[in-house]
Amino acid sequence: MSLLSIASGASVWRGYEYFTEKKVRSLTKKSDAQFAAFVKGTGSAPYSVLIDVEHPRKSVCSCPHASGRRIICKHMVATYFTAFPEEAKRFYDEAVAYEEEEERRQEEREDKLIAYIGKCKKQELQQMLLQLLFDGPEWQYERFLEEHWIE
Repeated sequence: MSLLSIASGASVWRGYEYFTEKKVRSLTKKSDAQFAAFVKGTGSAPYSVLIDVEHPRKSVCSCPHASGRRIICKHMVATYFTAFPEEAKRFYDEAVAYEEEEERRQEEREDKLIAYIGKCKKQELQQMLLQLLFDGPEWQYERFLEEHWIE
């Protein structure tokens, strides 16, 4: 179990942004597993953060989101990435690769859909369109009527 694996996706992304914006101040290595820092947040005073990479649930932050709770906040993630910048690079590279793969998959699906529709007969297409309009959300039906001036 790592600090990043128990943080929410939103906390990891916001923590990465805080890392790139250099909001982590005065990082101090307390031990091989513990790092303390002050992290600039939205308030005027920085938040006090202590992360424990061996026991992530023991990490603490003075921000309202994490104070008194056993969760990993964006300030802890930013501190982690500052202490381990190679992990920040790995996280970013993996995220970019995932997004590129998702985009490729989506393009592949679109190509298959276009090919399928190209093979359909007019009557089949009309039936599919009616089914989508009648079975789909109300806004879709209304928008179709408006865009095609059907009263």
